[in-house]
Amino acid sequence: MDDHRRCRLFVSDDELELAGPPAALRALSRLLRHHAEPFEVAVTDGAVSQEATAGPLLVSLKGGTRLHFSGGREYLEIIWDALDGVAEQAETADDRTVHRHQHIEYFPGDDYRSPDSVPLVIVSDWPEA
Repeated sequence: MDDHRRCRLFVSDDELELAGPPAALRALSRLLRHHAEPFEVAVTDGAVSQEATAGPLLVSLKGGTRLHFSGGREYLEIIWDALDGVAEQAETADDRTVHRHQHIEYFPGDDYRSPDSVPLVIVSDWPEA
């Protein structure tokens, strides 16, 4: 199985989460970084897609199970860096009982994220032993 497929998409009424072990998050980041055209990849319980467009980062949910990122490449980098950063934090953590995570969401006055974005949490966890 490709590492990125070990990422999981969790969707509920008040939460949108993309989670996985560090290697899976890094693999997904690499895939997204290296595809300039519209791109979609399967993950556990859904898919992740991205499209380079003009404007700030827009995070949306399409069809109930497809997490979609769009925006200029400099704004899509927010997602790529978050995937790598959360993986790095988890890999270097002494205490692995606490899952490292990062929130990606719009706040008033934010020029990097679209106000139409849905909040997303990227979580690094570890497979059960």
